[in-house]
Amino acid sequence: GTETAYPRLSREERAAWCPYMMDSLMRVMEEAQRIDMKLAIEPVYWHPLADLETTLKTIRMVDDPAHLRLIFDASNLLEFPETTDQDAYWNQWLASVGTYIDVMHIKDYSLGKDCAYQPKQLGKGILRYEEISRWLHKNKPDMYLLREEMNPASAGADIAFMRRM
Repeated sequence: GTETAYPRLSREERAAWCPYMMDSLMRVMEEAQRIDMKLAIEPVYWHPLADLETTLKTIRMVDDPAHLRLIFDASNLLEFPETTDQDAYWNQWLASVGTYIDVMHIKDYSLGKDCAYQPKQLGKGILRYEEISRWLHKNKPDMYLLREEMNPASAGADIAFMRRM
């Protein structure tokens, strides 16, 4: 599994990096196909694989659901948490690419002073997981949920949250 960049890119940089991402992805996919391995990529709004449109375009270009898979991390897709209808947003993502999702990263956060990212206990931040949970129960109840940014002090509550998901 991999993200498609490391630094936070501007909109212009994402567009400029996208052809390089596709070239690299196609070369890695050749090897994944050769050795019959799955490659999971993770959309992140500040990387070249930044949005649903680019993700769908990438899926169509690779055209290999047996080898190309997705890591879904809601916190990495929510560029405008204050104004996004998360229920509709998650439903759109999951309806469009859900069959490609093999793993979910689960975390929560708030935005502090100067919109600084602050990790939070699951369910105590800005992410709304209700629609994601409904989708999981209906479509992929055995999917792996990988807790990121875990705080050992709240591990029990986080595990209970993920079990409910």
